[in-house]
Amino acid sequence: MKKRLLVMYATYGTGHKSIAKYIDDYFTESGEYEVMEIDILQYATPFLGTFTNKFYNNVMYVCPWLWNAIYYMTDNSVAGKVSAKLQSRVVSSRKIKKVILDFDPDVVIATHFTAATYISKLKKTGELDCHLISVVTDYKAHRIWLDSYKSEDALVVNSVEEKRTLIKRGINPHIIHTFGIPVSSKYTKSLYDKNELLKKFKLTGERPIILFYGGGGNGSTTTLPYLLTLIESKIDADIFFVCGKNQELKRKAEGMARRHDADNIHVLGYITNGPEYLIISDFVITKPGGLTVTECLCFKKPMVLIRNSGGQEHDNIKFLTKRGYAINAVWYFKFGRVVKKLCENPIHLEKMYANLEELNKEEAMKKLFKLVGDILDEK
Repeated sequence: MKKRLLVMYATYGTGHKSIAKYIDDYFTESGEYEVMEIDILQYATPFLGTFTNKFYNNVMYVCPWLWNAIYYMTDNSVAGKVSAKLQSRVVSSRKIKKVILDFDPDVVIATHFTAATYISKLKKTGELDCHLISVVTDYKAHRIWLDSYKSEDALVVNSVEEKRTLIKRGINPHIIHTFGIPVSSKYTKSLYDKNELLKKFKLTGERPIILFYGGGGNGSTTTLPYLLTLIESKIDADIFFVCGKNQELKRKAEGMARRHDADNIHVLGYITNGPEYLIISDFVITKPGGLTVTECLCFKKPMVLIRNSGGQEHDNIKFLTKRGYAINAVWYFKFGRVVKKLCENPIHLEKMYANLEELNKEEAMKKLFKLVGDILDEK
């Protein structure tokens, strides 16, 4: 009989959902598990769930300084615990409890702390008997992630340094695993031929190729000034500007490129072949979101980091720049210079590539899969 795996996330941003989907796909394809995937916010108290979701997304994009203040003010044991409890109340409902108890999972993997806190609550009341694994989806575990650690069998983080920090915060070192963020196998396998992809996209590869993740939630167009800087700098490179599902951004970016006769700017909407663009690119311009950054690291692509939303993204910047994987170029005047330097002087890129080569090549998803199996075998 197959073991039952419940994968839970909350749609505060898109990364938690994408990572949950990757985990769902991998475990389902293995044929060893019956998998259910749940967005916990779908079952939240209607008003509070919608309010907190909109508040989070709008503050992240419109007032990152405010989100940054909230993030660091709550990164302590007292505030973190209170925040986690409040968030758990937001999602508590008879409907979500019934769905979970009816499925009766053997193990739960949470890619958002709200899900972990809620499962922890059900375990403490004796209503649910299962294993719990939390996957931290950024490069630092905020205190709010740690509220449920006493109920967790494993806490997956991104680095040995972070493990040391968590041990100092009182977390049992035996439950901490430094696998990193698990992503789809298409980001970890050598399935692509760069020369064939260059032909596919009708590129010669004779000049630098830049992948620019410009998409923003809630119709955000904050990346347009960066794109304009590239256009006005007349950088000799092929630039793929990805807008995602943001139609307003796509329309404005296309208009901007057209007005400036910038035929080297290739404006894209929502893409499903991100790995192909990563393979052909020399470096990536992006906000420092946990999932996007991880996908770039899988292909060992240097990054130029632009306007961040504060909080966890600020911590991601610290992690990436300290190790020489990325350059922080949030200010427009610095941004243009940085991109031009990388395009015109390969030695700077070569140094970043050398740093990236030191990354562990083992796949996080395979390690997570083995961890789940080991935990279930111990029961």
